[in-house]
Amino acid sequence: MRAAVITQLNSPWEFKELADPVAGPGQVVVRIHACGMCFSDVLVHRGHWPVQLPIVPGHEPVGEVVELGPGVTTLRVGDRVGVSWMQRGEGRCVHCQSGRPVRCEHTQTWMDLGGGYADLMLAWESGCTLLPEGLSYSDAAVAFCAGFTSMSGLRNADPRPGERVCVLGVGGLGHMAVQLAAAIGLETVVLTTSPDKAEYARQLGATEGVVVDGDPGKALTEAGGADIILATTTSAEQVAKVLSGLRYGGRLVTMGVTGPLQVEDMMTLLFKQCSIKGSTHNNRSDLVEVLDLMAQGKVVPRVEKYPMAEINEVLKRVEAGQVRYRAVLEHD
Repeated sequence: MRAAVITQLNSPWEFKELADPVAGPGQVVVRIHACGMCFSDVLVHRGHWPVQLPIVPGHEPVGEVVELGPGVTTLRVGDRVGVSWMQRGEGRCVHCQSGRPVRCEHTQTWMDLGGGYADLMLAWESGCTLLPEGLSYSDAAVAFCAGFTSMSGLRNADPRPGERVCVLGVGGLGHMAVQLAAAIGLETVVLTTSPDKAEYARQLGATEGVVVDGDPGKALTEAGGADIILATTTSAEQVAKVLSGLRYGGRLVTMGVTGPLQVEDMMTLLFKQCSIKGSTHNNRSDLVEVLDLMAQGKVVPRVEKYPMAEINEVLKRVEAGQVRYRAVLEHD
């Protein structure tokens, strides 16, 4: 198979001919049709994730099952699937036994088996999720990181009927978070530094788009505040400042990988009894919910499609923040 391989950090990825993977017990081989790219790929490229080189990256892969390993029972050859970042736990710890393998300290991920920027990908059966009929591969790919992360953040905030959600940042995660919050019936406001994105947020389902010049907390307060803030930006400074816009008992959920988060607004935390929590991929039910909403047409990712051969150019665009929402690499 042909695959994009990271052989050196901070260097162009190399296309190589590698041996086709063979499915072991409990595993499948997936022929990749598309694989999304997000800023986590940039972090892998820079060496911020504990990967062993050489490695095939790519954590938003979707495709068709072409081989089943011994013991596979829930998948069939020809199934359209996507592969999650976390594919299985060790099985014997208290978290796995409680049905929450995402909390396991010894999870298996694409970093162990290889990722989706390749013709073929080896995956654990437990890491694969069936795609709804009619959902395109390029759209479905976005669900396996941006959509999954956004929905898990929203569900981790424990939204209640009538509450107001603020989405900070309208990029790959943010444009999905806006649609997901609106799709489940929550009033949603968007904070962004781009006037055109503020207007576009309304098309995504937000009731209001607010352009922020300096202080997002002040801007949010003037816009009526929010019970939940979904922070999708990579700016730690913006995340810290937006805290003051929370209502009493509000929850700030940060999903972007930022630098050190220095919170000076302890008054909001104390006297409004607010909380801050981090979130990433959580229960698989969050991912299935995203796929279902996408299949219904209630959530539509905005993607830029590129051939797999242009992967290094796309990596540069993502790193420079030039991709508007989400880049997806497709096989020719």
